[in-house]
Order: sequence, then structure tokens, then C-alpha cells
Amino acid sequence: MKVGSSVEDLKGEFGCSIATIGNFDGVHSGHREILSRVKHKSDQLGCPSLLVTFDPHPSTVLYPSRSFALLTTLEKKLELIESCGIDAVLATRFTLAFSRKEPMSFVEDLLLPLRVRELYVGHDFAFGAGRRGNVNELAREGKAHGFGVYEIDEVIGEGVRISSSLIRSLIAEGDVEKAARFMNRPHSVSGVVVKGDGRGKGMGFPTCNIGEPRETVPGPGIYATMTRYRDMLHGSATHVGVIPTFDVDVPGIETHIFDFNKEARGEEMEILFYKKLRDTVKFDSIEELKKQIHEDCMEAKRVLRNVP
Repeated sequence: MKVGSSVEDLKGEFGCSIATIGNFDGVHSGHREILSRVKHKSDQLGCPSLLVTFDPHPSTVLYPSRSFALLTTLEKKLELIESCGIDAVLATRFTLAFSRKEPMSFVEDLLLPLRVRELYVGHDFAFGAGRRGNVNELAREGKAHGFGVYEIDEVIGEGVRISSSLIRSLIAEGDVEKAARFMNRPHSVSGVVVKGDGRGKGMGFPTCNIGEPRETVPGPGIYATMTRYRDMLHGSATHVGVIPTFDVDVPGIETHIFDFNKEARGEEMEILFYKKLRDTVKFDSIEELKKQIHEDCMEAKRVLRNVP
């Protein structure tokens, strides 16, 4: 899959393209419906499939004071998009200046140089300064410049419209199972292993502490997880949040990997969340906590037996 950060990187790569535009954070079921249509039409017409997205996510530029975490890093998003069979991605740089482009400039600067023949967008797609451009306006521009515009209906799952914001909310609430159904994969969080306080090791359950995770962190609790380390997946149980038994009020992520004895500090890990096992509670004694951790690990192993 070809990846460019500017139109110039991809300009001239193909004589025509079947394209879509959007943030595609999480590459969830709704996104995959659009990508499936793009790929099908690409194969049918013999034009490469193209996805135009933005880096960083527009919300982080337009509303910098808001707390905002993505479902996927750009690297993970590109990996997921490639798995859908897309031929090229333009991850155009999103800035305040870019956000002020008029709708007409958006078409002339992005779509025409990439020789878009057909463009597929979600039902709520908007473009240009102040999101003033809508699908109808885009269709008018397409007609004037010789490309078709097609709107994809929203995807409904379990009675609700599937969206990145909904999935972020589910994850923040700890409902990683429902989020996974909407994404067709478990949500994951990546980060570098940092030095911990050694409490887990002292109780017989050593943990890897993930520093500064880059994706949406699940709500506080204990989870059945798989942990990817050096391209290998290991069963694990992961704690998210504060540690009231030890009066630790700074939230963190620490994962106990089953039958794992490697020193991983300073290395990257990815934690895949499959099920929340329980909430975080304060225990009256260390022995009581150790007993509960043992039970958590056994329950996590039972959950993970059904994981492919």
C-alpha cells in the first residue's frame, strides 16, 4: 500500500482513483462498509483504491484544550486500512490553515490532482472551512469536474449508529466487549514498558507497566487481555486505574503476563482488551489482594480459552 503525506507524494501514481475521505479512527464496522464499497468499485473499474485521511486528527488541532484520545495511532490505522485491501492512503497534514480552506479549494487541491473518478463518503461527511461543505455541495462539484459522489448510509449495530465517538465512550466505560463487536477486533493500547514500584513482583505477580499510552484507555478495572511483545501474543490480566489498597492515586496500566519472565523495560508492548472482569476495589490486607489477583488470573485464562 502506498502512503503519502502530501498530494505531491501520490500525484501521478495512477491515471484514475476510487476514493473515500474521512478520519477513519478505529477502522470500525461503519468504516469497513465504506472501504468495502470502494474496494469493490476499484476492482470493477480497474482504478486503484484511495483513502484520504488527516494527521493529526482534526479535533486535536481545532479543540486543543479538550481531552481527546484516539482509538488507533496513525501506524495502527494504516495497518488496518491495508488489511482491507486499499491501494493508497494520503495522510494529509491537518493544520489550522488547512481547516480554513474553502470547499472549492478542498476539491481543487486534494481531489482533482489525484484523478478521483468516484468518491464514497459517510452520511455525515462535511468538508472545508467551518464544515460548510456537505455531500450535496460535493456532488455538485463532482458533477462540474467529472467525478461521481456516493453517500454511504450509516451502519447500525445492536440498535445504535456505529461511530468512533460511540466506541470511545464504550471503552471509557469499560465495555470493551461491545466495542470489539463494533470494531470487529479487540481494542488495544500501546506504550513503552516503564519502571514500576515492584509491588506485583513482591506478591508473586510481576507486572509490566505501560507508560503514556497513545490510545483511548479503558475505564478502571481488571481485564482479561492478550499482550503483544516482540510480535508474539501472550495471555495476561491487566489492571487499569489507581491502586487503593496501596493508596496509589495516580492511574496507570499494569499487565501481568502469564508464564513470562523476560525483562521488557524500555520496549514496546500492545495490550488487547477482551473482557472486563471486575471493578477496582480496596482490600483490607495484602493476603486478601493476592487471593483476588490469583482468582482474576484464573478467570482471565478461562476467558482467553475462547480467543482465536
